[in-house]
Amino acid sequence: MSFSKMETFLEKHIEGFFNRKFASDLQFAEIQKNIAHIINRNRTKINGMSFAPNYYEILMSEIDYGRICSRKSREMLYEYIVCSVMRQDLFIEDAPFIKFSKNNEMKKGSCDIRAAYMKDEEKDKEICDVAEKTIVIQKPTIKETAAMPSEHVYAVLTVTEGKDIDAHLDIGSQQIHMGRREENEFLLTDPNVSRLHAYISFEKCRHILYDANSLNGTFVNGRKISASCLKDKDIIDMGHTQMVYEVL
Repeated sequence: MSFSKMETFLEKHIEGFFNRKFASDLQFAEIQKNIAHIINRNRTKINGMSFAPNYYEILMSEIDYGRICSRKSREMLYEYIVCSVMRQDLFIEDAPFIKFSKNNEMKKGSCDIRAAYMKDEEKDKEICDVAEKTIVIQKPTIKETAAMPSEHVYAVLTVTEGKDIDAHLDIGSQQIHMGRREENEFLLTDPNVSRLHAYISFEKCRHILYDANSLNGTFVNGRKISASCLKDKDIIDMGHTQMVYEVL
């Protein structure tokens, strides 16, 4: 074998060895970054509203799949998608569906993300297919179960002015009632706030603030509202109480 051929042979095999030996694992942050680009690139307008896809399939190598694919990863990615949609002032028609898939042709450390606008019947079929392929593993311990989020949290309300300053509440998909009534999820002591002053519902993966026919009205960024789709850093005023809505 000539010297030039030997040099080429060594370069090829040594480079291949180091690529296999030191190829980095796929990082969860890289998946999030790619999904953010996918959401921005695949937005579409429906009846004047901007929507993001409701179906996401993440393809990766078998090694990365075995390390990343878990219920906790899916929960974290679900929250990330909803929060990204909120920050970009988009909507999702219904709950996003997330699927992890392994592709033997993909290299360790890389991933491919496919997004689509999926109808309910198509999504139901995907859910059934995933369920049929699910491998039952050992039941998680109490400690592991406790680490699983029981309720997604997407935003936080914090009182910045008024009697209840610094009071705050995490907001997920459950309806939140606000006012002086003791049964409210966000209890305010401001006498200028009605007993049931306003409430927040979760619709199309967004928080919608509704005034509940309050005596003194509800304001968002200085504008009186009957209903308002909340955006990151919105300022909400009720009576002498001011609060800020922040997406996590």
